[in-house]
Amino acid sequence: MSDWPQTADVVVIGGGVAGLSTAMQLSQRGCRVVVLERQQLGNGSTGRAAGLLGQLRGTAESTRMLMDGVEIVRALEQRAGVEIFVQTGSLRVAQTSERAEEIKNLVAMGKSIGFNIDHMPLEEIENVLPYMKTDDLLDACYCPTDGHLQPAELVAAYLHVGREQGVRYASQCPVEAIVTEHNRVTGVVTPRGSIAAPAIVNAGGPWSYLLADLVDTPLQTTAMGHVYLTTRPNPDRPIDSHSPAIRDRHLRIYARPESGGLIVGMYGEETPHFDMQQLPADFDMSAMKVRRDDLQVALLIDAARQRYPWIDERTPMTMTTGIMTFTPDGKPLCGKLPNVDGLFYCSGFCGHGIVQSPTIGVIMANLILDGQTDYDIAAIEADRFWEVPGFQGREQIAAHCDQMHAGYYGKVEGREKPPNE
Repeated sequence: MSDWPQTADVVVIGGGVAGLSTAMQLSQRGCRVVVLERQQLGNGSTGRAAGLLGQLRGTAESTRMLMDGVEIVRALEQRAGVEIFVQTGSLRVAQTSERAEEIKNLVAMGKSIGFNIDHMPLEEIENVLPYMKTDDLLDACYCPTDGHLQPAELVAAYLHVGREQGVRYASQCPVEAIVTEHNRVTGVVTPRGSIAAPAIVNAGGPWSYLLADLVDTPLQTTAMGHVYLTTRPNPDRPIDSHSPAIRDRHLRIYARPESGGLIVGMYGEETPHFDMQQLPADFDMSAMKVRRDDLQVALLIDAARQRYPWIDERTPMTMTTGIMTFTPDGKPLCGKLPNVDGLFYCSGFCGHGIVQSPTIGVIMANLILDGQTDYDIAAIEADRFWEVPGFQGREQIAAHCDQMHAGYYGKVEGREKPPNE
């Protein structure tokens, strides 16, 4: 970045989709924004995401946020001239009575808020997805307006619109210090120089808890590994690029079409943790690789085989691995904490940062500029763990996050407990 900016209205730390969306929305409202990224823009968790967009969630407010996000993306596509959202529809499938009841309740909730969702007859599923095992299913629900977002295209659109509106971006520029005075942020220090700013957004993804450490604040996030496979196209088993995405919460897997093949990922009971402090300063998540004999890969292939019997260890495929930012209750941390004025958090998206980012950018801009938002954000407020016993130490936080990840697809939606229970 030439002519290094000495001041800004807002400094956003982190060039993933959450930070880029926030910067775009702030600039749209006239703010001078600088985005600082330790590596390359969009190279972290964003660049390793599968991007499934399923709008129906366990609560009406969470569903509304994702529905609004689709509209934001549609407008972005028009302005940036790029396809971001691929509307394929999506299916949730149930092979147990408990999951069938969950689907029944979600369909009822969706219809109550005007969401386009209904049960899909099992014989129809077999016709729509001939490459998927269906004879064990008890029920399924179909959302025709779901699909997936393309991560690279979403990043490009945020950057295109942000630059048009004056956002300045600096890659290869880690933040070394967050400067405070009388419990209020005044700026940041980087290897290239300092920037004075009255508002700072910590959107550092897996690194966000280290950024919080700069102001002696425990942040309830943990960096956790994730892996998904992508099968190569097979003319003997064609996969329509607009086949519905699948969520099988009993097997803990998700799937969607990709370039003639199929992406299958898994939220398993166990996954590796990463100590971000121990990684090299030049660590590049886009260069991460995983061995084919890795335990996580073996568990993924085994689960995928149960829904797609033609997938096994010999199936031609590629493996993608990265690092997700998890929280103890599976929901992001958005907003302020009581100890430092002007410092906002935007982290902990638990693998859903791509699809949540369009609306999260609006919410963060509202909070920073207006001090409030029209959305009901009680479930995602950053201070919900503030001084809650058992959620302050790094080992405690990691244990809670591990437990949440283990049950992330295993839990029945709508039965979440408050974080202090």
